[in-house]
Amino acid sequence: MDLWLAPHDIRVRSINRISHGFASTPFGDCVAIGTPTHLLALHFTENHRQTLVGLQSVWFRAKFHPSPAVAKLIHLALTQPEKIPVLAIGTPFQLTIWEFLRSIPRGSTMTYGAVAKAISRPRATRAVGQAVGKNDLSIVIPCHRIVSQGKLTGYRWGLERKRQLLASELINRNLLT
Repeated sequence: MDLWLAPHDIRVRSINRISHGFASTPFGDCVAIGTPTHLLALHFTENHRQTLVGLQSVWFRAKFHPSPAVAKLIHLALTQPEKIPVLAIGTPFQLTIWEFLRSIPRGSTMTYGAVAKAISRPRATRAVGQAVGKNDLSIVIPCHRIVSQGKLTGYRWGLERKRQLLASELINRNLLT
């Protein structure tokens, strides 16, 4: 079960222990953090330690400890991201966008404008783009599936990685369903 919470929710403030893990993937190295029941963040990284320090600065009240189980979730994210329970923390608008992104089928893309229309906010294309860019759960909340009209633009972890993720999903779409 996924949780979609605002930052001031008491359940967010009460997280005091976070597990972390590292893994290499065909798309680059990743760092993930989570609670015993939910994934909090999954980031592509060039520097594990630096990324972990950045995540610790966001979750400064929590104690971090390594966990092989969290590292295994990174590999599950590549094949079955919908099976990973997430704890997404953001504004109500961001949560709406991220929840919608989870419904986009593997191997498919949508434009920012199409997402805005789909959530009944047709004039919110730029806000959709900003929400997509704030996603902390790479692959699991598939922000890489959002494109501009006719071209790939903007991806927090680089356009080449976005291109690789989309190509892989397209090739494997029928094998993974």
